[in-house]
Amino acid sequence: MKLSTLTIAILGAVLSPSLALAQAAPAAAAGSALSAGVMVYDPQGGEVGKIESVASDSVVLDTGSNKATLPKSAFASGAKGPTVNATKAQIDALVAASAAKASAALDASLIPGAQVRGKAGTVIGSVKEVAGDQVILERSNGGPVSLNKRAFTAGPSGLSITMTAGELEAATAQSAHS
Repeated sequence: MKLSTLTIAILGAVLSPSLALAQAAPAAAAGSALSAGVMVYDPQGGEVGKIESVASDSVVLDTGSNKATLPKSAFASGAKGPTVNATKAQIDALVAASAAKASAALDASLIPGAQVRGKAGTVIGSVKEVAGDQVILERSNGGPVSLNKRAFTAGPSGLSITMTAGELEAATAQSAHS
């Protein structure tokens, strides 16, 4: 299953401490080689995946099966190019475990009456009903709307979606006219 970019704090914690022991070259040297399209290798020289993008402190690594956001400090320089102290299989397993944990947290949060916030942080409604992968959201300003469960995330502030109330209203209105 191809996942959208998934930040894996666990992976960073697993990789970073052991890099100093497993890699001869300092992580700083790998920083200059971290750019989109570059192949990343494990300590034995096996291909892990290609770098999709690089931000100030993180790198999105595409293993071909999953995408993982790793801290730049997880990378070192190796004979073939940038390395991480994990195999492709290990990274894919950590991504799968992280996705399962996030899915379980979302399922536990999607209960009738739970408040839902928009991307601006304001409450835009509450969960009315969950039926399979569909969630009926009772909007604060409007009637109920059905959204796919994938539209929701569970975080420290509870449930949220990636739209404001206005954007949800506009999307609902557009959908009604289609």
